[in-house]
Amino acid sequence: MKKYINSLIFLLMALVSVGFASCGDDEEPKGADIVGTWALDDTGFGAAVILFQFTKDGTFYEVDKSMLNGETGVDVYHGTYSVSGDKLTVTYIYQYETETVNCTYQVDGNKLTITSDGHPSTFIRVKDSVIEQYL
Repeated sequence: MKKYINSLIFLLMALVSVGFASCGDDEEPKGADIVGTWALDDTGFGAAVILFQFTKDGTFYEVDKSMLNGETGVDVYHGTYSVSGDKLTVTYIYQYETETVNCTYQVDGNKLTITSDGHPSTFIRVKDSVIEQYL
């Protein structure tokens, strides 16, 4: 009988430990909604194209493409980002210095709104291949 009780206790403990191991935090990590590639909603900006890509590992890329005097110019920037609630902190990494920009963000479906210094900019989610040709 004692052997049966010990086996039963062992079985119950094993089941409880499996139950605890399977109960993880199923929520997406903060900022997971921003991961992907975004294009500035260019209404009113003419031929300018601004793209952002936020990766899962905390890296971001920015591509600015513009037309000036008939010439197309492309500038590519990179850095890191972090998210805390609705706060987005972007750190640009230049050759000899860094620059940190603090702003807020909101994702609503396929639209990303980034507000910096009280000025909102709206971006639309696009395929990663749109920016990858410049990286």
